[in-house]
Amino acid sequence: MKMKRSTALVLAAVLVLTAGMTGCTGGCSTSNDNMISSSYPSTSSSLPGSSSGSSNSSSMDGSSGSSDMDDLPGSLPDGIVDGDLDGDNIPDDLPDNESSLPGDNSGDNSEDLPGSSSNSSSSSVAAAMGTDFGEIGALSSKSLDWGPGGPRDEKNRSQGAILYNQKYGKYDALFLAEDKPVVYMTFDEGYENGLTPAFLATLKEKGVKGLFFVTYDFANRQPELIQQIIAEGHVLGNHSWSHKNYSTLSPKEAAEDLMKLHDYVKENFGYEMKYFRFPSGNFNEQTLAVVQSMGYKSVFWSYAYKDWLTDDQPEAAASEEKLVKAACPGNIYLLHAVSSTNAQIMGSFIDRVRDAGFTWGDPGTL
Repeated sequence: MKMKRSTALVLAAVLVLTAGMTGCTGGCSTSNDNMISSSYPSTSSSLPGSSSGSSNSSSMDGSSGSSDMDDLPGSLPDGIVDGDLDGDNIPDDLPDNESSLPGDNSGDNSEDLPGSSSNSSSSSVAAAMGTDFGEIGALSSKSLDWGPGGPRDEKNRSQGAILYNQKYGKYDALFLAEDKPVVYMTFDEGYENGLTPAFLATLKEKGVKGLFFVTYDFANRQPELIQQIIAEGHVLGNHSWSHKNYSTLSPKEAAEDLMKLHDYVKENFGYEMKYFRFPSGNFNEQTLAVVQSMGYKSVFWSYAYKDWLTDDQPEAAASEEKLVKAACPGNIYLLHAVSSTNAQIMGSFIDRVRDAGFTWGDPGTL
């Protein structure tokens, strides 16, 4: 009996050791530390226009991998590059697509959006808007700041805008319009400085249509101007509810912010907007996809200058020269309607660009 019992104990010990060795195959640790997989499965996006062959790998801490290419030159406040900075260098290539893990967001998303509920879930928002935020979350959350400085081609077009059209056009993002002798007038309307009526009067006199990107603050405080913009045949664009940096928002937060202003304008003015401009030109691949999934086109710009400082306005003649010299096929001008300089030179600027052989296009066709 003792012999059989000893034999049984030995066999049991062998089985335990064998099971333990089998369980550690593949390099598991014998310590009590939590084990982390050495790699994550690659994910691919099935969003419209995305490449199914692209792999979106991430570092283990969930942050986006770093690019070996520099971003475009840093932009001035509000994402505008001064016309004098057009000589700044743009890298030979653009940053590679980089992606975080599905659902990961590199920005600080702890603060609720105005009027939004912190209890709202991604699934409920996705169900309401028909958007798969999990799919969008697999795209890059790397922050990008747009400013079309740098070299221009033989047609005077921003090479940065051309490159970004090629890279992000799959998300209905537009940095430069078609290669035709047509230019477009757009305005950012964060708040009213008493000058929008003057701009509207000049545009009406010259027969030019503008695209006015408005925030909630502007729409709420200036309903008469919103109605006038619409009544006179101009285009109303969405410049966000809160004017937050969209590269710091999760896909769900960005969708809520964008659609909150969309619904407000539709309910109060009977107008359905379809063009969006990112506040300060800050975006990433995730928010580009969000804007597209909401039925919008992202309209950036191919020329702007430092015109937004109301207490430090640029000299009129020099500003007009910058704007006229920037004319090129498909140019999308960005002007701030708070600028007294812009109001002063608007009529002459429009005429001189026409005299140079360009037509002012209808921004509703962008």
